[in-house]
Amino acid sequence: MKVNFGRQIVILLLVAIVSQLCCTSAEEETNEKLVEIDLDSWQEAHAEGRKLLLLLYKTDGCDLCAQALEEFTTILGQPEIPSDVELGKSEDHAVLALLATAKLPAIIFLRDKSYVMYDGEIEVESMLHWIPLAAEMAVKSLGDESFEHLTQASTGATTGDWLVGFSGPTCRDVTSMLDTVGVRFKGKVNVAEVNMAESPGLVQRFQIKQCPHFIYFRQGKMYRYDLPTLDTASLRSFLEGFYKNAKAENVPIPKSQFDHITEGVADFLKEQMKGENRNLVLAGVFGLAISFMIVIFLCCRSILEPPPKQKEE
Repeated sequence: MKVNFGRQIVILLLVAIVSQLCCTSAEEETNEKLVEIDLDSWQEAHAEGRKLLLLLYKTDGCDLCAQALEEFTTILGQPEIPSDVELGKSEDHAVLALLATAKLPAIIFLRDKSYVMYDGEIEVESMLHWIPLAAEMAVKSLGDESFEHLTQASTGATTGDWLVGFSGPTCRDVTSMLDTVGVRFKGKVNVAEVNMAESPGLVQRFQIKQCPHFIYFRQGKMYRYDLPTLDTASLRSFLEGFYKNAKAENVPIPKSQFDHITEGVADFLKEQMKGENRNLVLAGVFGLAISFMIVIFLCCRSILEPPPKQKEE
């Protein structure tokens, strides 16, 4: 009888311990919630360089938002989520307007003081696969000095295929769009951005007439993105095969230092021809041409004339 009583006490203690553990686990799970993000908290996270995975939604007039919120909440505490990434949600109108989100629900990943938009289905497996890929910015920065060294575009793109966006301070910001595409094609296509104001050589080399402008460099050829719609889905479709409908152009070879010097001289002469020194410039050019012809004549003559015979002793 005493033995049975002792067993009952042990069982009761075990039940109490298990119940306590379950309650504690349930309480921790309950306390793990999505953070409410408004405009101030978004700007604070952006300024501090924090990592924030944010669901944008609204409660009225959005049939998919409730389902997306439920699905997004299920990734809380998943091991695929880096420990320094904060999960939040926002239906703040100021945040939606700032991020220019045309379609809801939407997921945005803020990191490196820039954000990338999720372009897949809002379901757990797809999101968990995308988040580690998007943890770092995918867009590279190219300029006059680094473009050919990194891309080797004119030599057959030995460093891989490149989608390059040409933009500037006076045109539409496409960094987030490029970043979204870069994450989706990571390991397949390199994605980069060129600041047109800081890279006049590349603007001239590729004859960029509008801003922004996109060129896909693939296997020694270049394909200009000339579709009327410019968004992430269209760029993605372009890279997946629609680029074949664009004209394949040869990649222009970068100009040498001698080319730049001769072009500079030609431009200088053109400007001088428009001014008051036009006659003086013409005289100088004519004189140089005559001198050059005389030098060529003397060189040819010395080559063609037989050497004088030496006198016999």
